[in-house]
Amino acid sequence: MIAGPIPSLSGLRTERLVFRRLIASDVDWWMDYINDSTAIRFMPFTRGSRADCELMIQRSLDRYTQDGSGLNAVLLDDGTPVGQCGLLTQEVDGLPELEVGYHLLPRHWGKGYASEAAIACKCHAFGHRLASSVISLIDPENGPSQAVARKNGMTRGELTLHRGIPAHVWRVWTDGEHF
Repeated sequence: MIAGPIPSLSGLRTERLVFRRLIASDVDWWMDYINDSTAIRFMPFTRGSRADCELMIQRSLDRYTQDGSGLNAVLLDDGTPVGQCGLLTQEVDGLPELEVGYHLLPRHWGKGYASEAAIACKCHAFGHRLASSVISLIDPENGPSQAVARKNGMTRGELTLHRGIPAHVWRVWTDGEHF
């Protein structure tokens, strides 16, 4: 069960990162992600498609008004965009789940930003008692995202189909009793 609405992550800070809600003009820097075939290899996007880029951002804008969930822009302190990360309400095998989702611009891979942002999202969810567990839906071949999930304290669970795409459900439970 998810206790909604999801409180905004906007303004959340980590040691190196700042979260803010996405805005439509973020499509300009997010195209660097959509233009990279390695970055989108596990996603149903067409390389270079501005329409897919706009759709990805619009999906979060819609989620904000629907239930407060959604990906957020993740920035360095100087305002440099690093990627997107956030809490997403999902239906997985007919059940409501709260997902920690993360996507980083390729030039920022390998610096620990994804783990730092994902851990902040998990802590936000558990600190606000939004769910007794959070998940990440990860393609079985996506080793880097699996590594982030492990650093976030998650363990790999069942294989499912999410939007017609196979994904493992990685999960971490709150410390203490399930609520």
